[in-house]
Amino acid sequence: FAFPNISLAGDNEEIKFGFYADRVVVATQTILFNEALNRRITEIGNRVAKASERTDMKYTFRVINDPTINAYSAAGGFVYINTGLLDILESEDELAAVMAHELVHTNNNHQINFIYAAHRRRVAGQVAGIFLGAALGVAGGMAMGPAPSTYSPNYGMHQQLTQQMFDLGSRAGMEMGNAIGISMITGYGKKQELEADALAVQYAKKAGYDPNALIGVFKKLISIRNRLGITPQNYISSLINAEPGLEERIKNAELILNPDKNKQTKEERRDE
Repeated sequence: FAFPNISLAGDNEEIKFGFYADRVVVATQTILFNEALNRRITEIGNRVAKASERTDMKYTFRVINDPTINAYSAAGGFVYINTGLLDILESEDELAAVMAHELVHTNNNHQINFIYAAHRRRVAGQVAGIFLGAALGVAGGMAMGPAPSTYSPNYGMHQQLTQQMFDLGSRAGMEMGNAIGISMITGYGKKQELEADALAVQYAKKAGYDPNALIGVFKKLISIRNRLGITPQNYISSLINAEPGLEERIKNAELILNPDKNKQTKEERRDE
């Protein structure tokens, strides 16, 4: 069967997908309601969004009260920033660079395309690599989190939203198999992460921010990762652990920001 076309801004399925993902995040995570901070985050996010290719999208920016150093996004223009990330950032340029990266993910439908690609790798009637966490588009963000206790007032909402998410996925043409695993992913894959980095520096520059800030953030994350001994097994963060790794992402961003240096390097190799 054919997958729905979701390339146009405002596509109904894309918006529905993002809406239900956001409802789960709101129901299961602690949203930080700090008027001044939320207003500033939204101002920066919208400024970067105006520099993107999808200026007609309505974006929603939320701050999540979570010490994990991470940011993530969902389809339909939803972007989430953890307080753990805000604690280590030192400038608006750095925040804008990270938000630009997440805006690329939501603008370019990386979430939904990731799910469809996994569907095509279906094995023995089940979808290889598809988990509800991936369906919610929260790359390592733990949007689902642990299921609430059956005695929790959020339990009914959690169950209802999970079922709605499954139903929506089915209508979009996905087969989840006989069982749905709840797990977390650490990024959308090498190609998507490099694409998000490449466009992020362009978005940031066009919006009037320092595009080199993304490299500064990556270097900071390397220092934190090495100091704390962070691994994908003990720390789930797409910013830190996503493929192809921080070192390669720095090199990729440097080549984009310094194309003349890239050209010079290639010429030197030919001369050798």
